[in-house]
Amino acid sequence: MAPEAENLPSVNRDELPVQVYSDNSIEVAALLTLSGGFLDVFTYIGHGHVFANSMTGNVVFLGMYAATGNWHQAMRHIPPIVAFLAGVLIAYRMHLPSVLKYFPKPALTCLGLEIIVLIAASFLSDSFPDVLLVLAIALVAAMQNSNFTKLELWTYNSVMTTGNLRRFAEAFFRGTMPGLDRVALREARLFGFVCLCFLAGAILAALTTPRLHDYSLFIPAGVLFIAFIICWRRQKARFLYPIIRYKSRRTDQ
Repeated sequence: MAPEAENLPSVNRDELPVQVYSDNSIEVAALLTLSGGFLDVFTYIGHGHVFANSMTGNVVFLGMYAATGNWHQAMRHIPPIVAFLAGVLIAYRMHLPSVLKYFPKPALTCLGLEIIVLIAASFLSDSFPDVLLVLAIALVAAMQNSNFTKLELWTYNSVMTTGNLRRFAEAFFRGTMPGLDRVALREARLFGFVCLCFLAGAILAALTTPRLHDYSLFIPAGVLFIAFIICWRRQKARFLYPIIRYKSRRTDQ
């Protein structure tokens, strides 16, 4: 990247070009969060009223059903939590040097695995146990989520929206009070957009899952495939300037 940096136009001293790779881009983040919203609604509507991605929801339902003595329903929320933790562990180990020798691009590997699992799951028979399907989706979703953690400069979550919504609110207020902060407003726009993408995925799943059943998994698989292609083809970083700066200048109103 050094030769490219040398050819960059000059910028102000309080500004610095920021390298944004494809896996940190708004395009990929939007596609991943749309898929995340879709999968949560898909498993909740079609497979036992549990969440594949939203572990907050699973923990809440686990506690609620356990408190009321409905152990059968409570136990349904434990397997996806365990699968999610296992996915995080696997994603972590894929970054170890001994594993990187065989899988030099762990993010693309995890994303490709998720696509394969979703396509395979779309062909399962109605008699296939719900718990195993949810386990598989939760596992690969956690692996993907652990590898795609940056939206330009900021940390985000590709399968859950609570943290993204908080970042949107904080950045919006920081960007408008007491003066205008262009960096914070850009952050607010990006996080607001990914929250809307998550909502769009949830709406799309609610409309298609009752009609298409497991075949509706072709939708998130296709969305993730587009993200895969973007990451695969765009290997070089893009430079963003001067909107993103090390020092954020405020304009008093």
